[in-house]
Amino acid sequence: MAPKAKTPSTKNTITATSQQSRFHAETLDTSLEIDLKAVTISIGERELISSSHLRLKEGIRYGLVGRNGSGKSTLLTAIADKLIPGLNPSIRILLLSQVEDSARATDNTAVDPVNVLEHVVKGDKERQAAVDELEVLTKAVETTSLREMQRIVYSLRLDKRRRELLEAKKVASRRSGTRGKEARLEEIKAEENVKQAELLLDGNDTAEIDPDIMNQALEMLQDVQVTLELLETSSTEARAATILSGLGFTQEMMEGPYTSLSGGWRSRCSLATSLLVHSDVLLLDEPSNFLDLEAIIWLEGFLNSQSRTLVLISHDQDFLNNVVEETIILRNQKLEYFEGTPAAFEVNERKKKKQLTSAQETLDKKREHVEKSIQQAFVSAKKTGDDNRQRMAKSRQKKLDERWGVETSAKGTRFKLNRDMVGYFNSNRLDVDQMTSEPRIKINIENPAKLRTLGDLIHFDAVEYRFPKAKKAFLEEITFTVNQGGRCAFVGANGQGKSTLAKLIMGMLKPTKGTITRHPLLKIANGDAGPVTALSYFMDHFEAKGEAVVEQDARKCLGSFGLQGKIASDTPLAQLSGGQKVRLAIALIVFVPPPLLLLDEVTTHVDFATIKALSAALKTFTGGIIIITHDRWFSRVVIEGESLRHATQDEDGDEDLSESDDDEEEESRPPGKTYRVGGGKLKLMEKGMVQYVAFVERKLAKKMRENAKT
Repeated sequence: MAPKAKTPSTKNTITATSQQSRFHAETLDTSLEIDLKAVTISIGERELISSSHLRLKEGIRYGLVGRNGSGKSTLLTAIADKLIPGLNPSIRILLLSQVEDSARATDNTAVDPVNVLEHVVKGDKERQAAVDELEVLTKAVETTSLREMQRIVYSLRLDKRRRELLEAKKVASRRSGTRGKEARLEEIKAEENVKQAELLLDGNDTAEIDPDIMNQALEMLQDVQVTLELLETSSTEARAATILSGLGFTQEMMEGPYTSLSGGWRSRCSLATSLLVHSDVLLLDEPSNFLDLEAIIWLEGFLNSQSRTLVLISHDQDFLNNVVEETIILRNQKLEYFEGTPAAFEVNERKKKKQLTSAQETLDKKREHVEKSIQQAFVSAKKTGDDNRQRMAKSRQKKLDERWGVETSAKGTRFKLNRDMVGYFNSNRLDVDQMTSEPRIKINIENPAKLRTLGDLIHFDAVEYRFPKAKKAFLEEITFTVNQGGRCAFVGANGQGKSTLAKLIMGMLKPTKGTITRHPLLKIANGDAGPVTALSYFMDHFEAKGEAVVEQDARKCLGSFGLQGKIASDTPLAQLSGGQKVRLAIALIVFVPPPLLLLDEVTTHVDFATIKALSAALKTFTGGIIIITHDRWFSRVVIEGESLRHATQDEDGDEDLSESDDDEEEESRPPGKTYRVGGGKLKLMEKGMVQYVAFVERKLAKKMRENAKT
């Protein structure tokens, strides 16, 4: 019987079940592995994962991949909240939820007087509770009043019993059946313990002094000191400062008030706390959002140095491939496992597809040959009246009908019916396995009409921009050109001026010095995803520009970006996910394709399948493209012309150049340019993204050496 985790009944309630036995690893408190069979997870009435094996080996770094909406974030939430029956209650699991932390990050209603470093340190709740307890117990031991000491001891015990009751209630709310009954008994026991602790504390002023109270206080003090040692409390602030520095915080920012931070920097604080807090399993949901490349590369190194189990969701392919050791694929409501990176999995899928296609073609040719020979035997037998030959032909036809299929087992040995087909089947042979890959996403971007006159799309000549009343220019000597059909990328750390540069390109800001020359017929579509329903917003957007749009055409365009049916017409814009809002923004800019696309971080929140489809569409786009991005793979593919697919080498050492759905015929064009924005200047990266990554790595190495000295 699969026990069910019960929570209040709402459309957003997560329900989880798993197969259990009395020998389950849940009873082994020393095990830090997660190994649960027949896991099913639903949210409301929608089943996201069906009867799958959930396996997380201790100390392994996993990448969790799948389409948007497949249930990746829900799975992490179910694990973190221990909603899945069978999870070891003693495993410390920590989740950084990108959605939840972003909501908290933009909430400015709370008044927090602490600085950034203190905020991150205090985010370690277990450590903070132990520090507070140490302070109170030290005061108790040093006090001359035994009655006051007894009051403090009783008060701390009551706090502990209340925490135990909260945990017992949480466990009982998630269980049903026999295990639910046992959990409810534990909850009743915890309630009794709280009542007894309350009675002791309430009667402290009149009760006799416990003669052993001093020893009890000293024992509690010793326990909390051991806890603080295990939590490495003495080094907490230093570790927190190192993490914050790696994520891009300056010393001035660390010492400044937390409330002065923007939403993106508050999200970095949440990430810093997650990395600081001790846990056995760390779950990170899109941690690279809001990070620039310098912080992303630092984070790669930090995560690779961790010994705890890690499950990582990210849209950034290079980030995933540089960190994870194994890949979990969530598709068709099932969890699949691959011992390797997502890039290696993609290569393996391509090879597997090629092998299966080849095997099927060979089998089809062989069947065609056998059928032809049987047909000839029938014709010959009929002409000669040879009954034996006719019986032989019928026998061969029967074998063909009943025993046709693969001739090797899954292990590559010769097929044996009694060994390789145990159970009930409709034939005596297995068919060639079919790939379980999901339908390929296809994005169509129409090419813009050619401009009637020659000339560059946009040219910056020694442009300077200075904020009002600023003494120093923010950007200076900015010179670059984007010709018709040209493409370039702007990269650099956050806050260095990439968005300001985008506004200058769009004409939203005017240069202080220098000149910006735009083609007289130029129209620019800005792909910066901003915060009605998707359909009505789409229609209103073009109506405001004086362009009538037929609803059917609008639905077709939105549908190509995964915004079909009721999602487009009935779901309020505010309830769309971050990825869906980005897709809407892209749909708006490609519906009437302009000569120049300006795409500012369009890969944020979007799953890799969609990023790949968008990249394929942009590779064949004949208009100009400017992107602002921290995504190394996206920039190399769209701007520098790198192949969409990962390459590998076959067993003979030759590069695998087999045909792939990703290989489209595309117009041959020279690679675009990559510019680094930093220190108010614009510098061309002659070797593209590779050169910029090398620059960031050198900068990080220098920073680490300087930190080591101090």
